[in-house]
Amino acid sequence: MIATVKKIALGIGGLFLVLIFGGILWLNPGRGPREEIDPYAKGHSEEIEGTQVVHLKGSPYEMGYQRGYFARDKVLLSVDIFEGLLEQARQEMGLPRFASNLMLDIAYQLCAPFIPERYKRELEGLADASGCDLKMLRRGHVLSVLTERSCSTFAAWGAATEDGTLYHGRNFDWITSAGLEDTAIVALYEPDGFRAFASAGYAGLIGVLSGMNMDGISIGQVGAITEDSALRGLPMELLLRRVLEECGDMEEVNDLMTTAKHTVGFNYVVADGDAPDARAYETTASHVAIFQADDPNETVEYAIRIPDAVFRSDEAMDPVVRSLQRCANAPDLPYGSNSYDHRYLGMATRIQQHYGAINADIALDIVKATAMENANLHAVLTNSTRREMWVAHAVDGQDAAAQRFVYYDLNRLFLPPDQRPPFEPPTETEEAPPADTDVETPEPTVETPETEEEATEDPVPDNDTPPENEAEAEEAADTTATAQEENS
Repeated sequence: MIATVKKIALGIGGLFLVLIFGGILWLNPGRGPREEIDPYAKGHSEEIEGTQVVHLKGSPYEMGYQRGYFARDKVLLSVDIFEGLLEQARQEMGLPRFASNLMLDIAYQLCAPFIPERYKRELEGLADASGCDLKMLRRGHVLSVLTERSCSTFAAWGAATEDGTLYHGRNFDWITSAGLEDTAIVALYEPDGFRAFASAGYAGLIGVLSGMNMDGISIGQVGAITEDSALRGLPMELLLRRVLEECGDMEEVNDLMTTAKHTVGFNYVVADGDAPDARAYETTASHVAIFQADDPNETVEYAIRIPDAVFRSDEAMDPVVRSLQRCANAPDLPYGSNSYDHRYLGMATRIQQHYGAINADIALDIVKATAMENANLHAVLTNSTRREMWVAHAVDGQDAAAQRFVYYDLNRLFLPPDQRPPFEPPTETEEAPPADTDVETPEPTVETPETEEEATEDPVPDNDTPPENEAEAEEAADTTATAQEENS
């Protein structure tokens, strides 16, 4: 009897040890081989108006290595900032560092089956060139599975815009106190076997938060907290990267969005500048709802439908997705939330006010006016038809919307430097209303309740009013000349 008990005890102990060692191995997956890479053979880095633009080309490992080499200091800073956020969680929430690391390691391993191997290999190249811990880079790429954020995004084209081209605006609203803006780069990717694209993001993150590919597909994302979530799936920033790498039209985007394994709740606006057209995608772990412009399926009472325009903040227009949300005053109606009153109505009313006249300046004003205060990490506008991009990042904790937007002509930048035509700044357009003003809410397609607060309107500046005297005229002329010199 005693011998039997000992055998059982030894068996249980052995099983326990096997589980421990198996768990350790599972949490520490292997990696591919190191490669000898000359980063200058296919890639390079340049500065545009004080911003770093890295050109990445070739295999996944090559592009990761190039990124880690050309932006090494910013990659190292990205990891330091991430470490700081984990330390902040320890201090404020009492979450020990080993616990937060364990949570992220588990999240990565649960997501790993859905992450394309090429991204895993690119992270290895990034770690090898920069000297960063590969495990920390992996952890950073599943943070969106555990935390969501508030953002806003819109697309307008056709009858809504001045010349019919498609403008796609997007605010990435997240914490501005961590210093992540100091790691900002624009990455121009030319991956072997996939589509070329531009990503406005951060040095330590190979996923995409904002960007556009050279087929005119542009993306925007909004965090939309839901009770229908899962740890097993493709993280948001890697899903958006797949969109830019793999999709050349809205049909391909639809296929990817409906077949990908989603994790937590996000709303997306994806646009095609060549069509031109756009779609809104409302997602939870198990639901995807798709809407086009002026979609009759937007039957919820708070929806505002506009032809040739698609826009989203947190709240869903699909009743099933909305029933699962826990954002924007859910499960109640969204009225009174920042998401609806400031961001959703802010986009809708401004698109309606300037309908038929939206150009780059007006589209930028919509971006600025609907950014979250004290939480606007970066803001991006694309003309997806012309492959143009304007990007602003927060500075010293101050919102991106209050900063200067840098202009990037992607048609020009994707050419080798010695083959580029002379730089021509974008054409000056009519000045848009100041970003800190509100606008009057025109009557929406779907009526809102009488209790809803109306936005107010400030008049659009009259640019045709002449200066009151010659001195003002000369000063205006000097200012214009100085601006043209700076842009050139």
